[in-house]
Amino acid sequence: MYQLKVDNTDALNSALRAQMVEFNAEHFDAQRVPLGYKFTDEQGELVAGISGCVFGNWLMISWLWCSNIARGKGLADKLLTALEQAAIELGATTAQLDTLDFQAKPFYEKRGYSVKYQLNNYPRSGTRYFMEKPL
Repeated sequence: MYQLKVDNTDALNSALRAQMVEFNAEHFDAQRVPLGYKFTDEQGELVAGISGCVFGNWLMISWLWCSNIARGKGLADKLLTALEQAAIELGATTAQLDTLDFQAKPFYEKRGYSVKYQLNNYPRSGTRYFMEKPL
């Protein structure tokens, strides 16, 4: 007999993700190729970075972050451009990401991204935007 147990750990989340990736791999003719770039300061501390992966024809952007001291210096634009270029070289034709209403929607729109879907009242009163861009 099976037992239902509470497990609110990152370990469970990681295990479930690994199981889903393995199951999905049986149905996709594509591998995830991780991509990432960062800017560091003179002490080697992270001040801005971007990560994602190429999956088939898609660049899937996971994270783009700039510290308060790095904002407004063009670093995010350079990071996004570098990631997109690397993805194109790996065969990606479309980029996909999501952002929240208080984050970077105008930034992405200026760089050619458009909203394909939005979740209103996320998680309570905000909006989550799912955006795409042809590469």
